[in-house]
Amino acid sequence: MKKTQGNHCMTTPYQHDAMSSCHRLHRRLPATVLAALLGVASPLLLAATPTPQASTVTIAAGPLNQALNRFAETTGLTLSYTPDLVGGRRSHGVAGAATVDQALAVLLEGTGLMARRTDSGYVIVKAPMTSSTDLDPITVSAAGIVSGVAPVDGYVATASRSATKTDTPLLETPRSVSVVTGDQIEARGARNIEDAVAYTSGVSVGNYGFDPRFDQIQVRGFATTTSGNFLDGLRQPYDSWLASPNTLPYALERIDVIKGPDSVIFGQVSPGGVVNRVSKRPSTDADNEITLTAGNKNTRQAEFDVGGAIDASGDVRYRVVGMARDAESDVEQIPDDASFIAPSVAIRLDDDTTLTLLAQYQDRETGGSPGYYQEGDDLTDFWTGDEDFDKASQHQWQLGWEFEHRFNDALSFSQHTRYQDISAVNQYTDGYDNVGSVVERTASGIYEDTSSVVTDNRLTGEFNTGALEHTLSGGVDYSYLDYDVLYAYGDAPSIDRDDPDYHQHIPAPDNLYADIDGRAERTGVYLIDQIALGRWRFSAGLRHDWAEDVTRDAVSGNDRQKDDAGSGQLGVLYAFDNGVSPYLSYATSFEPQSGTDANGNHHAPSEGRQWEAGVKYQPPGRDLLLTAAVYQIEQTNVLTTDPDNRLYSVATGEQRIRGLELELTTDLTRELSMTAAYTVNDPEITKDNDGNTGNTPVNVSEHLASLWLDYDIDHGPLRGVGLAAGARYIGSSWDDAENTHENDSYTLVDAGAHYDFSGQLEGVRVGVDAHNLADNRYIVCEGGYCYRGSGRSVLGSLSYHW
Repeated sequence: MKKTQGNHCMTTPYQHDAMSSCHRLHRRLPATVLAALLGVASPLLLAATPTPQASTVTIAAGPLNQALNRFAETTGLTLSYTPDLVGGRRSHGVAGAATVDQALAVLLEGTGLMARRTDSGYVIVKAPMTSSTDLDPITVSAAGIVSGVAPVDGYVATASRSATKTDTPLLETPRSVSVVTGDQIEARGARNIEDAVAYTSGVSVGNYGFDPRFDQIQVRGFATTTSGNFLDGLRQPYDSWLASPNTLPYALERIDVIKGPDSVIFGQVSPGGVVNRVSKRPSTDADNEITLTAGNKNTRQAEFDVGGAIDASGDVRYRVVGMARDAESDVEQIPDDASFIAPSVAIRLDDDTTLTLLAQYQDRETGGSPGYYQEGDDLTDFWTGDEDFDKASQHQWQLGWEFEHRFNDALSFSQHTRYQDISAVNQYTDGYDNVGSVVERTASGIYEDTSSVVTDNRLTGEFNTGALEHTLSGGVDYSYLDYDVLYAYGDAPSIDRDDPDYHQHIPAPDNLYADIDGRAERTGVYLIDQIALGRWRFSAGLRHDWAEDVTRDAVSGNDRQKDDAGSGQLGVLYAFDNGVSPYLSYATSFEPQSGTDANGNHHAPSEGRQWEAGVKYQPPGRDLLLTAAVYQIEQTNVLTTDPDNRLYSVATGEQRIRGLELELTTDLTRELSMTAAYTVNDPEITKDNDGNTGNTPVNVSEHLASLWLDYDIDHGPLRGVGLAAGARYIGSSWDDAENTHENDSYTLVDAGAHYDFSGQLEGVRVGVDAHNLADNRYIVCEGGYCYRGSGRSVLGSLSYHW
């Protein structure tokens, strides 16, 4: 007889055209920052975590004996069973069951076993042939119990589909993955994806300052703004201009950051990694809410999130999420308006089949030229745009589905598909010269319409070969993007800095720079095997991709580019009983590059490869995940100047980034949650035709550090009070590849507070959130072009939950 017992196991968009010299600062992280992080974190790690309610239990699908062990650790229960009884059986996992009995019933569903309650715990036995058992009859819907995408209660996630396409526990995944849960997004009052992921190790945001058009996200020193933009595991295609798909954080259940190259899973991506946004979807426990928000920058905002079961059995559930915002931005004349509505329906077709339908419509409008006028090396506080002409307006809608079917205990099929349509208008003026206070300007307009289809189809088999337990996934993913782009430029009247007129007549630009009808196709075939051998975990994956881009430009002519490449990954991990999991992994990526060399040949795709070694620690009985990783990423085929014809580039450059990441995420107690992160990078240009070999790549900080604390009081006279605060340190970086001008380091502080009413006002909450509390308007430059960071934002809110 085997017994197991535990407490609680936690469970461009492109690079902006860039431009000025900045002051130099030391590039080392101040000792006081490190001391503060260690001083706060050390005593907090010793705090105890109470046993959770059954509704917080999340166990990933996998071998039944492992699932039962995790369940015992999570709940603190004693489970008794004989190894031969559970050996060779698998569990579908569980998430969000209301009681322990229900959770065990779901965990054992389809195994032919049941849990019998005794005075000392539970005994796993064979289920009787009749329908009666010692447990109360329950109805459990398969929709919404997938642990990799289910809502996470608290700060600590235990599994992620993003890194493996299966519900593999993070503690058994041999690579670095950070999950920003819904509770973290809410606590930080995130208005955009940058706000949500800013406290994640290895991640820097806002590298081009204030620009509400795009989410500027850099992972491990590489931009992921476009090629690393994924939603629900599917690529969000873009057309290399300005119509980049956008997602607002209120629409999301969580955000997964997968670090390092991973083309086996995601296809053609940046070597830095991927940011996968996971949509809110119908769940068993609907948490309905409506929120009204107001604050500085003339912000007025309303949000709602409602859902529940449509039928008595709970086989059909719905959710509708929406938001509307009317606001100004850091530049008074530029709006920051946004609205969306996202309905979804989850249908349990039978015991083995689910279908989830996801839709969204979104409107956004801000400025087409949100930057400030730069006079020589001086970045002024003056905006050169026009309120009637200048705008970045984007209308976006999408419709998709997630179909899951299990043929038997060993074989399942899934298909995830999405159609997306974007219509965007970007009009802006540029100030290019001035005489005294008068600035001369030009006008530009980029008008785009895009439509795309993305699909991922895969079979997953679970089987044993001797002592090896396999989870083998194979599939095909495909994306198709069709786009029309019209880019024109023309003259614009000048503007006086001393007496600006922001309502002048600016004629529509009529000089064509580009008139494009294009399409882009991406196809990938992949095979991934995850193997368990006792406490050992092995993973191996292979993939081959094909890319084709066709452009028909009425101005410059037609072009057709084809690329294909293979990629792979290997990983090994050992999961100790005490919650320590050391691992080693290797992964590669590739990404097509546009343009041609002096001979008219298309540039070869850039390629990335990464070695990573790390350790994860999740002590049994604690909602805590501590990770440490060292890595080396090498990128080859980087564009550099052709030494024989300096008007062209060749894909012969290389760069390397070595780094160390430390990250702690924990629900220390029922009241106190925390995240802490530290990253040190050693970036280097290792091959270059411009004389920069040995220098540091542009706009990559060597040091990043953050700390966030969230305290909700649920007892005593202060019950209902919640306080949160965090600080982020972003180290200095270089303006140019020659390393002659350095951007200063800076620190940003965020804070929030709320009060939850009780009694007759149960469900009512008032709160306030502040970003960049000290209004630190840092400046970041690249190639002589400079950008000022976003200023202070203070928002008050009133919400009702039911």
